[in-house]
Amino acid sequence: MNSIEGEFHEEVLRLFALEALEWIRQIQAALLELEDAPATERAHNLCEIILRNITNLKGSAATVDLPSIGNLAFMLVPLLQHMQKDQRGATSDYYGPLRQGLGALSSVIQVLAMAETKGLVVEDLENITRRQADALQSAVTKARNMALIVEHSPPSTQSVETAQFVTALLRLNRARTHTSAPGRNLAELVLRKVHAVQEVDSSTVMAASLNHIMQELRDGDERFLEEIRHRSLTIEKILRELKTDPSYTIGHQRKIREALREVTRLYPCAIGVEAAEIIQFLHGLETFLIDLLYKQVAAPALRIEAVASRFVALRAMAQEWVDVGRPEWTELERIFTDLFGPGFDLKKSTSSLTAR
Repeated sequence: MNSIEGEFHEEVLRLFALEALEWIRQIQAALLELEDAPATERAHNLCEIILRNITNLKGSAATVDLPSIGNLAFMLVPLLQHMQKDQRGATSDYYGPLRQGLGALSSVIQVLAMAETKGLVVEDLENITRRQADALQSAVTKARNMALIVEHSPPSTQSVETAQFVTALLRLNRARTHTSAPGRNLAELVLRKVHAVQEVDSSTVMAASLNHIMQELRDGDERFLEEIRHRSLTIEKILRELKTDPSYTIGHQRKIREALREVTRLYPCAIGVEAAEIIQFLHGLETFLIDLLYKQVAAPALRIEAVASRFVALRAMAQEWVDVGRPEWTELERIFTDLFGPGFDLKKSTSSLTAR
């Protein structure tokens, strides 16, 4: 590619990155509003906004020869279509994969936007995006299967008045604010999720919906711990290898990109359980790695070692974040049994949440 073609290609990629980030911003804003369960007509309009921006993103990615990014974007379309079709409160299953896909797209395009020479990172971004597409496909399949279970399950008649349910959780929330014990404020998280799946004119909370929400939260804790354990070990190993690698070689840069990919995959899990300190750590780590890779900031071995050594504490923080919620889980289960009666069956999945 001669210099003129190269400059033109760089400008095309720059414009694509700017447009794509704006489309993703609009999708994220629409999805956030959609999770608040707006009126039917508004929900339809929001879905149309999301679909239009996804279509724009896929078409633009194809124009600049970034097929994997376009394919990752279009994987979100079936989720959106199922959300529009499902009418029995199963739509909450789709929000996780939608956020995962948007997070992956946003991270990849932000790297493209920040790269000084965009043409040099295209191949790496395509490879990373293909791997993220595989992970997203698994999440999409799981979400659809869970929604089908809800769709074909007989409706539950167990319910309580919304006002009674909210009062009980607010009472727990107030009790926790008067204690010195640390907590995750799971009561507030449950309330938000209940309001997100309720119909606007509903005056009751269904046991089946609540059971599903609680299982989703427990699964999120389990996935969070597993991802932190697995991916933090990988990143730690890479950082220790970087100490002995000559800087700015192809092998050195490949390792940094691998670490960045692992960080990107940790974000959705940490956000899902609202682990603010860990999210902050990941943000700092991502900035550090981007500086190493794209700004070619020199980092002495002692600094890299200092960053690598923090992963032991990170894994301990993740386990502590899950453990600190256990007393509140117990209180929530007691409250729900009192509200719905002794026949209320709160399915549990806690066996793998213990420290390993």
